[in-house]
Amino acid sequence: MSRKVRLTRMIGRTDEVASDLNRLHFSGFQSPQGWMPEINAYRYDDRFEIWVDLAGVTKEHIHVDVLPDRVRISGDRRSPLPTRDASSQCRQVLTMEIESGKFGREIVLPAEVDRNRVTAKQENGLLWIILPLARN
Repeated sequence: MSRKVRLTRMIGRTDEVASDLNRLHFSGFQSPQGWMPEINAYRYDDRFEIWVDLAGVTKEHIHVDVLPDRVRISGDRRSPLPTRDASSQCRQVLTMEIESGKFGREIVLPAEVDRNRVTAKQENGLLWIILPLARN
């Protein structure tokens, strides 16, 4: 077997392992034709905490679905528009990096949570979700 064939097989296996590891922790659930907000997720002795970057998204446009082993966050961010002023108009868009439209994210949890004790709050552009672990 040639060196090139072995290297190609190793690359393929590495890709499969990386894909499997990704599915173990966080899946890529995403709304159709949407974007994925960035998150930080932490595990404590008694809970998980997830921080979701949702700057510019109002509470009315955020949906959180909690299942025993995962959390789905979805919604819609309205596109920010330049201010309209009778004395001046936007002549050129220099850059547009802020994602808008439908978004979605799913976080697979390594332990079951108590759905009845979940809390969430929105502060400073972040959605904070507290997921107490299920009591066995």
